Amino acid sequence: MAVQRISTGVKGLDEKMEGGVPEKWVSLICGRAGTMKSTLAYSILFNAAKNEGRRGIYITLEQNRQSLVDHMVKIGMDPRAITGEGGIIIVDMARLRKEMDKKEIEGDVNWPQSVLTTVSNYKLKYGCNIFVLDSMAALYSITDIENPRSELFMFFDKLRELDITSFLVSEMFEPDKLYFGQYGVEDFLSDGIFHLEMERQERTVNLYLAVVKMRMTKHDRAYYPLIVEHGGLEIVTD
Repeated sequence: MAVQRISTGVKGLDEKMEGGVPEKWVSLICGRAGTMKSTLAYSILFNAAKNEGRRGIYITLEQNRQSLVDHMVKIGMDPRAITGEGGIIIVDMARLRKEMDKKEIEGDVNWPQSVLTTVSNYKLKYGCNIFVLDSMAALYSITDIENPRSELFMFFDKLRELDITSFLVSEMFEPDKLYFGQYGVEDFLSDGIFHLEMERQERTVNLYLAVVKMRMTKHDRAYYPLIVEHGGLEIVTD
């Protein structure tokens, strides 16, 4: 049986990984601050909605909705420009966090479960089948995690039970070490890993993208220069 895949929407990348990301996978989008992790994650949703008629959910725990939309409009990926059956629902949990913080009740909220419930509700109501969480670092900052291996295993497992393709934005805090998550277990629990990296050459900073891991997929592990142009992303393969 052929594996059904979702295109990344990054020009030149799908050809390096048998056509895209297998449906229902949980993948990490990793990198240091400033490596355009959110842009890549949103780009996947945007292209899936525009070109494949998919409906996606983008949950932001840090950047507010208007700021996110303004940035995406500026680089040519306006969610309001999507026509047909596809679409993107941006859920601004960052605003909810601020409201709860003012009321000093944030500690009473089970944020991982809130994320799962939100995704489940939108999937049932609107038929959403692709999801982005931005970011895992923000989720950790508002969640008391005592046993990372057990608790994160349960979170990833429940995501898979939702029968939806998930992309989790993951901050890398130690640039000299390839730890793709804060607790060092996320890379084992995930089905796929995209790694964004910066490299300084004299006065220029260049971006590179690699598919470090993708289960059930024969993929190229090389790091390719990543170009962000108006309307999309592209890797340089020549």
